[in-house]
This record gives sequence, C-alpha cells and structure tokens, in this order.
Amino acid sequence: MAAPQAVETRGSLLGLPTYPSEPQFTGLTALVTGANGISGYHMVRVLASSPQRWGRIYCLSRRPPPANFFEDLGEGASRVKHISVDFLSSPMEIAEHLNGKIDKVDHVFFFSYMQTQQKGNVLGMWSDATALAELNGNLIRNFLGGLKAASLHPKRFLLQTGAKHYGFHMGPATNPSFESDPRVTLEDNFYYPQEDALESYCKETGASWNVVRPSYIIGAVRDSALNFMIGLAIFGAVESHLGRALDFPGDYAAWDREYCQSTALLNAHFEEWAVLTDEAANQAFNIQDGENFTWGRFWAYLASWYGTTWNPPTEDKSRYKEVRCRHEDTPRGYGPTGTTRSTFSFLEWSGRPEVQKAFKELSEKHGLVLEPFTEKNRSQIFGMVDSAVLGDWPLSLSMRKARKLGFFGTTDSYKSAFQAMHDLARLKLVVPPEMKEYIE
Repeated sequence: MAAPQAVETRGSLLGLPTYPSEPQFTGLTALVTGANGISGYHMVRVLASSPQRWGRIYCLSRRPPPANFFEDLGEGASRVKHISVDFLSSPMEIAEHLNGKIDKVDHVFFFSYMQTQQKGNVLGMWSDATALAELNGNLIRNFLGGLKAASLHPKRFLLQTGAKHYGFHMGPATNPSFESDPRVTLEDNFYYPQEDALESYCKETGASWNVVRPSYIIGAVRDSALNFMIGLAIFGAVESHLGRALDFPGDYAAWDREYCQSTALLNAHFEEWAVLTDEAANQAFNIQDGENFTWGRFWAYLASWYGTTWNPPTEDKSRYKEVRCRHEDTPRGYGPTGTTRSTFSFLEWSGRPEVQKAFKELSEKHGLVLEPFTEKNRSQIFGMVDSAVLGDWPLSLSMRKARKLGFFGTTDSYKSAFQAMHDLARLKLVVPPEMKEYIE
C-alpha cells in the first residue's frame, strides 16, 4: 500500500504528487531524448518548472528545437541545454557528441521515435511493423551504446512506449489492459525489442528502468505531424468554414465505445514521479487521464468549439464501408476480428478538392505554417485520426498499478483537447477555435 502523501492541483491537472525537500530530490540532472516531440517537450516543461529538483536538463534531438521552445519554458530555460544527436549514427559517434558536454546523468527519459511511410487506408497506421521494429530498435540500441561509450551512468532509464504494446492497433485486445498482460506476437512490435535492449543494458550497468505506456496523446508542439488533435482541428475548422455540420464518419460502435486518452502534461508528471519513486523501479506502467471518454461526447464539443453543428452516425447500414483488421486472430487471442465501419475516412476526406481549397483560404487568413496535404503529412495526420476514431473495439488502460503505489493524478480529456487546439493555433498549425473559454 502506498504511503500517505500530499497532492496538489496545477491548472487542470488534479492530484499531482509533491516531493519532500530532501537531498535525493534536489539538484538532479535529466537527459531527455526526442525533446522536440509532443512527449519530450512536455517532459522538459515539467522538469524545467521545478528548479530545486532539476538543476540541469539536457535535450537531445536530431534537429534544433523550434524558436518558441525555450521561450515557453520561462525561467526554466536557463537550466536547459540542447545537443543535436542522430541516434541512427554509431554508438561511438553518439558518444562523441556527448563527451565534454554532459558530466553526469541521473535520469534518462527516452522519447525518440521515427515513423516509416505507412499504407494509406483506414487501418494502415503502423502497418509496416517489421520496418518500424528495425528502425526504432536501432534508435535505442545505438543510444544505449553511446551512453556506455561516453561513460555516462544513469540511475534510472525511462522508456515511453504506448498502448500498441497490447495490440490495440491490430484489433480487440484484453480490456482493460494490465501491465502484466503477455506480449502480442501477431506481427513485429517495435516496443518489444526496445524493452529487451533496455533490460539488457540495465542488467549490464546496474541502472534501474521504467517503461510507461500511454494511450493516444493530447498535446501541442510545432514539430509533430503524428498528433491526432491537428487532424480533428482541421476537420472542425474546414467543415465550419464550408457551412457544414460535423458528420461522424464511424458507426455507433465507434461513437459509444469507451476510449482513454493520455494528456502529455499529465504523462510527464507521472514519468517524473516514476523515476523518483524507489518502489516503482524496474516496472512498467500504464498512464491515462483517468476519466471516461467517448467520441460521441467529444463530437458535440468539437462542433461547439468551431461554431457549427454536428450529426451522429447514420442508421443507414448500406452507407458504411467495412474494413477488417489485417489479422484473423485478435490480439487477445479469442473473439471476433476488429472491424471499422465508416461512411468516409479522414484520410479520404483530406483528399477532397473543396477541403484543400477551404484550408488554403483559412491558412492564408490566419497565417498558418503547416502544410497538412503533402504526401507524408497527410498520411500521418489523418491516418492518426482514423486510427483513433474509427473501429468497433474499446481501449482502456488500467491505472490500478500506479494507484496502488501512490500516483493519483487525473485530468479532463475534453478540456485537454480544447487547450491543445488553442495551443496548436498559437503555434500557427491550425485555425483558432471560435470558443475561447472551455465550457463543461
């Protein structure tokens, strides 16, 4: 049972942990990889907001951070240093970038990820599983080798993976998912070789580890096309601009199924807690917002934010196109194969001439910098939305393990989405919502 502790509220995040003013919680050094991405950036934000705890934060990524990166950190920016490193280079080359720049590392937060081009259909995201496993397995293996070659010895190494660990991207998985559920071997999964490489490294070096598995992540950064909030904001703004209601493309199974979301800022607070909690060492954890979520509830919110109306799924079954998951067997090993039924997909919608014309008009009006209809961006942005919204199986990640150890953080996923869309608009990626204040 968890020891009693004080919790606090920060904005819309409730029940966050607090930490005593003891030596083990002061003057720590963090290394955050993939710092330009949605998870890495929010991790840096959380660490930078605690100057007593985190004395130095190193951010590693291939590309320099965007101009707003340090501005958004406020005073905390003075303790953040960026180092450009390509984790597809050799361990010795990685070590050369780290030598002389980093003296010590207490905790590593690994968020680096590379996406290969996927098939352009409703269930196409992450379809090239073998290529993803090879590419992202090499990222962490090279980095771990670079740490050893640079003689850097972290106490704790945290790897963020996700709900794909349980096979939700391939169909119905055991629900809710527990961290102890067995691996799904229907196809390659890049999370598994990453976990194996980390466990081997920790056995060799004596470091401890954590693996954290969020659901779809809600947040805003400039450097991330793999963000389903971008596609939903574009959909809402364009349909409103065209004077149309927001049609829901899925059936009632997709409309009503319970889904969990994972707000990036809450994830980061959880991950800080995980590495600072002795009892959490060498364990995997799920993380999600802790509140119920359905697309049926969200659709009314999205329409109100962009000043239009909405339509529920059609009851005319003849209008639906049906796509079955790519494996006859399900991730949980029994039951029917997952199916998506849709009157249109977001990827298809994004290819319509009137949609692209409307977005161009909105982009010029609002000075947007994102080009969502390039071949790469379009498949990633709207493929992510299809993956999140369509389908007849639920997604729920159990939080009982974290709760037993004393993490009680929660947040309202709908409010997180509202804030994310305003933040994306501030970054000039999407049209600002017409509604300025969140109404429950």
